Amino acid sequence: MSQTSRRHVLFGAGAAIAGGVLAACGSEVGGGGAAAPAAGGTSGGGTGQVNWLVRSGKEENGGQEKVFEPMLKEKLPKIKVERIVVPADQYIPKINSMAAANETLEIWGFGGNYYDYWWRKLPQDLTSYITADKWDVNAYFQPGLMDRYKINNKYYGVSQLSTFGSVLLYNKDLLDKAGLKPPPVDWNDASWTMDKALEYATKLTKDPGSPNGTFGMSLDLWAKMTSLPYLWGGDSWTKEHYTDFIAPKTNFNSEPVLQAHTFLQDLIYKHKVMPDPATAKSLGQLGNPFQTGKIAMALDGGWLYWTSSAIKDFKFGFAALPTGKSNKNINFNDFWIMGRWAKNKDSAWQVMRLLSSEEATTKYAEMTFTPPTPRKSLDAFTKALAKASGQSLEDLNKVLTGAIDPKRSQESPDHLFLQHPKLDSTYSQELDALTNNKEKAADWVPRVGKIMDETAKAIYDQFKDSRPKD
Repeated sequence: MSQTSRRHVLFGAGAAIAGGVLAACGSEVGGGGAAAPAAGGTSGGGTGQVNWLVRSGKEENGGQEKVFEPMLKEKLPKIKVERIVVPADQYIPKINSMAAANETLEIWGFGGNYYDYWWRKLPQDLTSYITADKWDVNAYFQPGLMDRYKINNKYYGVSQLSTFGSVLLYNKDLLDKAGLKPPPVDWNDASWTMDKALEYATKLTKDPGSPNGTFGMSLDLWAKMTSLPYLWGGDSWTKEHYTDFIAPKTNFNSEPVLQAHTFLQDLIYKHKVMPDPATAKSLGQLGNPFQTGKIAMALDGGWLYWTSSAIKDFKFGFAALPTGKSNKNINFNDFWIMGRWAKNKDSAWQVMRLLSSEEATTKYAEMTFTPPTPRKSLDAFTKALAKASGQSLEDLNKVLTGAIDPKRSQESPDHLFLQHPKLDSTYSQELDALTNNKEKAADWVPRVGKIMDETAKAIYDQFKDSRPKD
């Protein structure tokens, strides 16, 4: 799930969730909770068809075809799993349209507006299934993961993956050529600052205007509107937004937001170590920009782990994010979700159990470099990553565990805030003026701050009196 796949799912979904589809889904979808679910995990007793919605993507689809589907056919032969593949930017709109049409959807995943789903009564409460199976999910999965989608003491999803926060991916060949040591793997290393990262980026940038030029850095942390201010010790959002999922205002017009966006603009136009939007688009036409070998350091979400599985032409490695005033970062925890309106829930549960089994997640992690969520599957992931990157298990574990240390880790607001795609699309539309150097950050932040406040207030007014009671 690169930024152009995983996160553009939300960009494409913004209008649909904000408008007609939301109204069409209404306040209630399908039936209520599961009635007397059949226990047994992957016992093989299920029958009928299970619709499983996935998005298009080389790494994900390859793993589904080579790992999950053969295992499903072997272990659940009486269940016909219909894997529905849609383009990434159509994924969330497809969930909404299937719900609105009452078209059965047994399983979906891959992030999204979890609390928006819950608010609109889209996900099935899975607590009765978990209880019937006597499944100790807290001992089975990595610590705290299942609590991420536990609301009012009810489980609304089964842990699918964790990105282990955000990360810096570097081209080791370019660093070696420039005589630079790899960046630190220790998130507590006080020497690894934004100024030091800029020093690295400057030395790594060569002939940036030429076809064969290289850029030292790509600061693409998703979502920039949230991630960048974190690094400068601030927050675009109020505390209320994280606890109530809506808020009547933002903190966007603040000094940390200004400092962060000034730094971003300066990387492109003052220091010239990061490609401008036109150049980035051109690099993207050749494939993943980092994989072209023309970006020395990429800072983004933990999907950089699995997109790195395609790199064959140069050596690479992973490091901690540099610190501005903080290295707080976003963690993306995804879930398998069962549609509340689904018609074959018991069989869907057996499929969900298999998709999250140690055997399946281990094989999937080894093939795709996707971090698994079962505790016993994690070693296979780190060993596969170590083999590919040449880094030691100790160093990789420092990168992974340091990112999700509670003192610096924040669950992604796109999983928490109602109508987050609306906030994100509003920001993205305005960001062009900054990244194309049409407006200086000092003028841009106050202007956009007013727009973000208006957007947050409109969402707040829409939902403030409709919070679900269950």
